[in-house]
Amino acid sequence: MKNKINLRFGVLAGIVGLATVARLGTPSLLGHPSNFAPIGALALFSGCYFSGRFSKFLVPLLAVWVGDLFVNFMYTGKWMFFYEGFYWQYACYILFVVMGSALSKRVRPLNVMGSSLAASSIFFVISNFGVWTSGLIYPMTAAGLAACYTAAIPFFGGTLAGDLFYASAMFGLFELAQRKYTVLALQTRA
Repeated sequence: MKNKINLRFGVLAGIVGLATVARLGTPSLLGHPSNFAPIGALALFSGCYFSGRFSKFLVPLLAVWVGDLFVNFMYTGKWMFFYEGFYWQYACYILFVVMGSALSKRVRPLNVMGSSLAASSIFFVISNFGVWTSGLIYPMTAAGLAACYTAAIPFFGGTLAGDLFYASAMFGLFELAQRKYTVLALQTRA
């Protein structure tokens, strides 16, 4: 049983690792479509498939953090352990892990797509609220909040496309792998 769990963990970690690498390679390969990234999908996927509570949260947060180190270096030329306001985004990822956990007993294409759409929308609302509360770009008024959300609309399409694409790829790949290699399945789904 332990070898089965180690194999499953290894395959899951490999998929998360590929998603992390894809996040770093997407800007250079595709000219960086704004916000087209696997981060939301990665958190949903981890919440759904990792069996331990510790790994459900640690694996995606560590993957995002490592990716952030490199992405921030690519754009600023400096290594930053955390960027200003990171906690708004990381709170979203924690919420997505919880959403993924709820999805684990009913992994179906429509449920995965619905969860991805919800994750993209939640990220839009929370992360841009965080930008507004910083007071650095927009005034702390209702008009400032509206301006913040309006300015962020063009980026929502990339977030949504990235979440849908990567969720389809990650969930689809692992579901197919579980069907072909039953040793990867922890238990029979209801």
